[in-house]
Amino acid sequence: MGDRSLAAPFNERDLSGKKHCRRELLRAAGLQSRAGPVIGMVARLDHQKGIDIALSLASVLNSLPARLILHGSGSPGLADHARRVAAAHSSSLTVIDGYRDETAHQIMAGSDLILVPSRFEPCGLTQMQAMSYGTMPVVTDVGGLRDTVIDLTQDAKHGTGFVADQPDTESVSEALCRAVHTWQNPDRRIRAQRRGMSTDWSWSGPARKYIELYQDLLADTIGI
Repeated sequence: MGDRSLAAPFNERDLSGKKHCRRELLRAAGLQSRAGPVIGMVARLDHQKGIDIALSLASVLNSLPARLILHGSGSPGLADHARRVAAAHSSSLTVIDGYRDETAHQIMAGSDLILVPSRFEPCGLTQMQAMSYGTMPVVTDVGGLRDTVIDLTQDAKHGTGFVADQPDTESVSEALCRAVHTWQNPDRRIRAQRRGMSTDWSWSGPARKYIELYQDLLADTIGI
């Protein structure tokens, strides 16, 4: 991982640098190190992205235990709401206003989990970027999120994250609970991190499959 935004480099073979990134993220956010995972959320402040769902979790994060760092820009109304919720739940929610690419990278690399509670998502890049940083995604069962994240509870051998059945507080909270439980198991967590980091998100695989499909269709058409 050669990202110059990060406090230390790391890769799927050596994750030790991720601990340095986590410490630096906590320092930059003005947070003390304590029990429980750090959950990052980097998103446009928009109803589609489920910002209100994430904010509704503030009151339950302490009981997991976990903390959420939210970073993004967008709707002024949602930004104001996020600041109010963070003020009321300062021990579990931190809001970093105004999107910066460097900050986004630092949150994705330094967090233990990344939250993507979108109501709909044609593709979505955050979950894939986070996995490349060894950060397990917690997503909703929609669009591109469904296509790119394999639920670790349902498939322990291939799982890379956690999928909430519905884009609502109850389902996302349940998925977060499963994610926190896995985070507390280092062996299982590291295996999932490495699977996510080693995933090939390039077009090489899909392109090959498309070519194979076209060849099969052509063969059927001309009777080869």
